[in-house]
Parts: sequence; structure tokens; C-alpha cells
Amino acid sequence: MLRRELELLERATESALITNTIKGIEKGGGLLLVKGVAGTGKSRLLSEIRTAAVQAGFGVTTARGTEFEQDFAFGVVRQLFEELAFKADRTARESLWTGAARQAREAIETISSAGEPGDFAVLHGLYWLTINACQDRPLVLVVDDLQWCDRPSLRYLAYLLPRIETQPLLVAVALRTGEHATDERLLQHIISAPALAELNPKELSAQATATLLQQVMDGEVEEEFAIICHRATGGNPLLLRELGLTFSAQGLSASDRNAGRVADLGGLAVADLVASRLMALPAACAPLARGVAVLGDRSPLMRAARLAGQDSISRALECAILLEQRGIIRIDEVYGSPTLSFVHPLVRNAVYESLDRADRTTSHHRAAIILRESGAPAEQVAYHLMRIPATMDPVAVTDLRAAAAAAAARGAPESAYVYLRRCLDESIKGDERRAVLLEAGKTALLFDVVTGARLLQEAWEGMDPVERAEIAPYLGMAYIYLARPDAGVDVQKSTISGLPATDGDLRKRLQACLLSSSTWYVPGREDIVDCLPELRQLPHGHGYGDRLLYCAVAGRNTALGDPSGVLRARETLADDAFVDQADPNGPLACGWWSLAAADDEMSIASLDSAVKRAHVGGSLFTLASVYIHRGYTLLWHGDLAGAEQDGRETIRVGQLNGSAVTRLLGCTVLAEALIEQGRLDEAERTLAEVGVTATTCPPGPVYLSLTALSRLQRVRGDHETALEIARQAEEACRLYQIQNPAVADWRTLAALALHYLDRDSEARVIADENLNRARRWGAPRALGRALRVSGLISPQQDRIELFEEAVNVLKESPARLEYAKALVDLGAALRKAGHRNDARPPLRQALDLATRCGAVPLSDRASAELATAGGRRRRTALTGPGALTPSERRVADLAAHGQTNRQIAQTLFVTPKTVEVHLSNCYRKLSVTSRAQLPAALGVS
Repeated sequence: MLRRELELLERATESALITNTIKGIEKGGGLLLVKGVAGTGKSRLLSEIRTAAVQAGFGVTTARGTEFEQDFAFGVVRQLFEELAFKADRTARESLWTGAARQAREAIETISSAGEPGDFAVLHGLYWLTINACQDRPLVLVVDDLQWCDRPSLRYLAYLLPRIETQPLLVAVALRTGEHATDERLLQHIISAPALAELNPKELSAQATATLLQQVMDGEVEEEFAIICHRATGGNPLLLRELGLTFSAQGLSASDRNAGRVADLGGLAVADLVASRLMALPAACAPLARGVAVLGDRSPLMRAARLAGQDSISRALECAILLEQRGIIRIDEVYGSPTLSFVHPLVRNAVYESLDRADRTTSHHRAAIILRESGAPAEQVAYHLMRIPATMDPVAVTDLRAAAAAAAARGAPESAYVYLRRCLDESIKGDERRAVLLEAGKTALLFDVVTGARLLQEAWEGMDPVERAEIAPYLGMAYIYLARPDAGVDVQKSTISGLPATDGDLRKRLQACLLSSSTWYVPGREDIVDCLPELRQLPHGHGYGDRLLYCAVAGRNTALGDPSGVLRARETLADDAFVDQADPNGPLACGWWSLAAADDEMSIASLDSAVKRAHVGGSLFTLASVYIHRGYTLLWHGDLAGAEQDGRETIRVGQLNGSAVTRLLGCTVLAEALIEQGRLDEAERTLAEVGVTATTCPPGPVYLSLTALSRLQRVRGDHETALEIARQAEEACRLYQIQNPAVADWRTLAALALHYLDRDSEARVIADENLNRARRWGAPRALGRALRVSGLISPQQDRIELFEEAVNVLKESPARLEYAKALVDLGAALRKAGHRNDARPPLRQALDLATRCGAVPLSDRASAELATAGGRRRRTALTGPGALTPSERRVADLAAHGQTNRQIAQTLFVTPKTVEVHLSNCYRKLSVTSRAQLPAALGVS
């Protein structure tokens, strides 16, 4: 009898949760988690979810992770989207790939690409592919055995889940507890997402055991027999099913007289139960089952038959039907051809383990040859090559490198590295070995810095000086990420000293990388700073190395508070071709930092373009650098919502790539934005997540984080702690030679803390030094802030003049929030001096600016000061185009020009939910109710 779905027993609570979750999907999506030990019915509950979703008219697509395919890049993702992408008609299929989803096509289809997208570009494309797939009707993604999901697919799920709150999308996953996971960190990130429901199926009772056995054995089950079976299996549904099938295969009934046999069979593992059923079948069935076990689930019947040595497809199909009837495999149809899969991973394991080591090796080698001859993708061939001894296959290296290239093209560096690492075990030498070492090391850096550094070091040691120069920047940065900055500097210096004098441009590239890494990550290296005068005097050039060096010198000068170099950095960043080519983690980032600190609005334009490029072809590390720098730039401009968004995105990227530095800087910029918005508890929690507290601090470049923490304590009114932490920031800045108040304003915080502690003489010394350094730097934000702080700690008669100078300095700058602060302090000083009429205009302007920035505490203070000065408190919220924040204005402009929410989200690289929130705010502030009214309200054609 063919297999049939058994009645669901003792799962009423789980069924009710499934029903309620399915009903609520159209209001917003999320995670449904099914957890439990092996055999408790997790897969059956996923089947119930699928059935409920289909009955509701939803789209459903299913995948399963397997222990044997953990290195198969995007294997689970490709299972999920196979049916959606390939079985739909042409129109529906092409609609899936619209917009940013095109970037993910390489991960789903085996096609050639004009260029290789980075790992983040693929994740972003997969996100939009998923969003496209649930536009016409809600969609349910079902993933079984999540613990064995390949890393790229885990990363996709980790990226997807925080972004589907408002989408009609359910991600239902089953997790077998107590198993070693492919990637524990990513797995925990996924299952820690807020779940719509969590199901924890338990073992069956004795009564349910009897019912289940009755269904499996198609006959009456006597009481004593059921009790003994329950005792032998602990009520585990899978073990009960296997036990019942084995009794049936042996022609034994479920009577009390056979209860004594339960002790014999019930103590057997699943492997023995499956083996006993195979023995009862014709001899040709077992080789076919073993062939499927070697090839893996979803094996085409023809391929499994060939591996089993069966020439007759009709005979192979007869064997497959018999195996299905005995509950060992299931037959599915894909593209009109039968495919074979096991009914459960434990059953596959049982068949696979029945092969001895020699048989497994021979079978996998034969499978690799069969797949190679049939023109199968290189990754499928590599899967089997990975399971035979090195040097057994004479052309293995060719297939493995091809598989690595395919995995890299799909944005799956972990899988690419696995294949390259295996290449190193083969008998390759000389140039080929060095090439593979280099390729493997650079790939490993994207997810495992320790391994990447070790491989690159080995490659570096076997190369000539020019070849070394190509990898020295990667190796140097790897050592920095490993908290071994001196080793990174020494590698780069050694490489530079070994270069021939004729390689001028290459030397400049390395000097630029050395200088940029030392500026932000390597404290106390005077030997690097000492070369600055020489580098500053280099003649003007237009080579790639020249441009990198201009950015690096500008970055170091910025740290020192020297404005020379900003102009050259600006000229360099104006070259789009250079910015496209340069690595955002190196000297290019110094250029951005320099322009941002100089209040040059070109920085934000360049960073916006870099975000677009990173989404199209960038890696997670690339995107992290761009988000960090844009987040700080938006913060300094007063776009608190934009800074918060970039801070949160940086943290998410850090969670995906495992970089502690990325998370540290992301949490810091987020905390600064939250402090300005008055969300102090949230800011404190954010900093604490990366170990930045009043008593603890992580290693690395923490001067920015300590500055944020000091600001938090000052706003809370704890001036003693604020001063103490500001002094810690001072020490960190001294180590890294950060002297520019535009970069880290610890002096501002220390001076204010001292002032509120009635230590004004000490405060003035620090404030004067801060003002002098700000005047030397000359940028409006740093200078306006220094003037304002000097005014706050000066005698009453001197304050107005300093505040007025601050207002004049900041008036035309992009630093809108700092300008609002100066206006509030000026208005308050005028009011206290008895000039109430003069105080009201700056206070009204400050109130508008603070409201637009989203700086609630500053807005409240401006409103209170305005009322005290005799001005009328605003009774209604700020309205009109001028009330829109920069982020809201960008969304409103795109909507006014006809873009849909999804198009806007793809253009701005945000989620549809973010667009909805911004548009809602825009409608309220502009007093409109529809998109059609936006052009007139904004004054655009």
C-alpha cells in the first residue's frame, strides 16, 4: 500500500497556533518555530502548516537542510525558489526578478554573469525576490532541519526575518535540538527573532501510541502490545512508526502474544529497523536505496539507477515503488521526471551508514564521474569529490576550483572556501598552489579572519616582492581585525621595503593602506606618523596609487586636526571611476571621513552612491564601512532618523559577518542618534550590547564609543561619571593620535562636566584648547560647537557674543542640529539678559530645526524657553515641506514622481515598512491624504 498521511495525534494546541498564525499572515509576517528532538513530529507539523496555507489560498514553498549538503551554496534557498522561479509561467517568472531581485538570479539559476555580485548584493537581491513573491498573495516559506541549512541560506534567513514585519510572509522552520549546527552563531540569530508562534511537540501518550500503531499496521492493536511499544520507544512518533512498519514487514500482528517481540525490535536503532525492512524486499531495491543515500534527496531516478548499476529504468521504478510502500523513500515528480527522496533524514542516515567506508568512497567517486560526464554543475560534482580521499581523482582540482568560483559568484564565500581548502590537500605545487592559497585566503577573510590571515601569510611568504604587494593590504587588515595591529603594520612595511624603486604606483598604494589602517586602528606607531611630511610633499599625480595616498594623508591629517589635504581628498572623491574601484574599508574611507569632518556636503553624495554600489555588487564588509561612515555623516548633519537607520543596518551587517568592530561602531552611531532623540535607556542598552558601560570597555578603537557614553551620562545629569568617561576617551584619543574636535569631542564633554561640577577654571582651560583646535580645523560644526560650549562656561556678560558667533558660523553649514543648539543657547542668553523680544526669533527657528531633526529634548527646551520669553507655544505640530526630515523628504519626492512604496524602498535601500512610516509622517505634516496631492504640497512638477 502506498504511503499515506497519518492522523495528527495529541497536537490540538499546536494545530490551534498554526491556524491562528496562518489567519494573521496578511496583517504582517514573521517566524513560526518548531523545536524538538528527533522523531517528535516536527516535519508533520510543517506539513500541517503547508496544508493550512494552501487551504487559505497562500503560496507555499518548501526546503530541507541535510547533514550531507551543508557546504552546497544556497542549497536551501534554491529549493525554496525552484518552484516559484521555474514552474511559473514566463510572465509570472519574470515578475519575480524585477528590480533588485535580479541580483539574486545567480544564486538561484546556474547561469553565467557579467560580473560577480558580492555576498551582500545577493542577500539584498534575495530579500527583494522574496518580497516580489508575496505581492499577489501571502507566501509561506517552510524550512525543515534548519540546523543543517547551508551557511549562505542561513544568512539569507537572518537577513530576511527582521525586515518582514509588515509583509504577508511567514517563515516556518523546524529545528532539531541537540544536533551540531552548520553555523551556531547564525542559527541563534535566526531563532532569537521574535516568533509569531513556537511549537514544541512532545512524545505521545500510551493511548495515542495505540492509535498511531493502528494506523501504521492497518489492524487492531491490543492493549498490552501498545503499552509495551510505548515503554520501548518513550512515545516517540518516528520510532513507533518504524517499529510498526517493521512488524508489518515481518508479517507480525499487534497482538498481546507478540508483545514479547517488542523488546527485541524496540531496542533496535532506526538503522536496524530500516535494514530489516530492506531485507524483506527484492535484492535490487537495496542498491537503489543506497544510490539515493549517496546522491542525496531529490535524486533523479535515472541517475540513482545508473549509480546502482541498473540499466532498466522501468525495473528501477518498480524498486522505487516498493521502497515507497515500505515507508523508506518517497517519489516526487519534478519537470515531469520522477525524483527520489527519503521519508526522513534518520532513514537516509540508516541506509548510508549501512555502506562500509570502501563502498562509500567508491560510490561517491562513481557519482562524481557520472555527474561530470552528464554536465552537471561543478558544485554537484564537488560535493562527491569532498567525500573521497585526496589525489584519488586526477582532475579533482579543476572541478573544485570551478565549484569555488560558482559559489563565490553566488555570494557564498564559506562554500567557496571549503572547495579551495580541499584543493590544497590535492597534489598541487608551485604557482598553482600559491594561486589557490591566495584565493582561499582572500575568500576566508570574508567570514573567518583567523583562517584567512594564516593562508595569506603562507601565500605571502612564497611570493616575490611585487606579488606580495598585491596581498599585503588584505593581510595587514586581517591582522588588525585579529587585534594584532602591529603585525599588520609590519607586514605592510616589510612589503614596501622589498619593492623595486621602479614600482612607484604600487608603493604608493601600499603606503596609503598602511597610513589609513594606522590612522584608525593602530595606536602609538610614531614610525608611521613620522613619514607624513615626506608623503605630503609628494608631487601631484593622477595614478591610482596617488589618489589612494591623497585620501590616506587627508585621513591622517583629519585625525591630527590639520585641514591640509581636504581639498585633494575632495578632488579625488569627485572621480567616480576611482571611487568605484577603491575598497571602502581602506584609504577611500579616510577620504569620506575627512570630508564629513570638514562639513563638506560632497561626502553624503559620495556615500549615497557607495551605498547603491554596495547593494548591487558589494560584500558585507563593504556595506558595513559605507553604512558606518554615512551614519556618522547623517548624525553630524542632524538627520537623526537617517543616522538611526544606518546604525541599525550596520549592527545587522555586523551580526551577519561576525565583525566585532562593525557592531561596535554601528552601536555607537545608533546610541548617539538615540541620545539626541531623548531615548536614553535605549541608547544605554545599545552601548552595553557591545560592552561599553561605565565600568567595562571592549578592545579596539573605542574613542567614539566612550565619547557617546560620556554624552549619555552628561544628559542624565551624572557629571562625575561623564567626566571620568571623557577622560577615558581622552586617553584613547591620545593612543590613536586623534586630536581633532570634529572627530571626537571629549574636550566638549569634559569642559561641560567640570562646569556643572563648579570647577570652572579647569573647564575654561579645556574649552580654550578645544576652541583653538576647532579654529585651526576651521569646519563650521566643530567651531560652532566649541564657541557654544565656551559661551556656556563663560561669565554672563561674555556669553551672547560667543553664541552669536556660533550662530553665524553654523548658519550656512549642513550641521542643522548643532545650529539649532546654538540658536537655543543664544535665545536663552538673550532672554536672561532681559532682551525677550530679541530672544524669540532664534528660539522659534531653533524649535523648527529641532523638530525637523527629531531632537525631542532640544525641541522641548526651545519651546519652554520660547514660552518664558513671552512667545506663544506652538499648539499644532510643525507642518509644510520645511517640517519634513531629510529622510522623509527623500521618500516624499520619489512618491511625488510616481514611484510605488516598493520602488522607493529599492531606490533608497530600506524596507517597505520604513517607507510606509515616512509616508505616513509626510501626509500628516503636509496635510494631504493621497499620493496625488504630494506634487502640489511639495511644490514640484
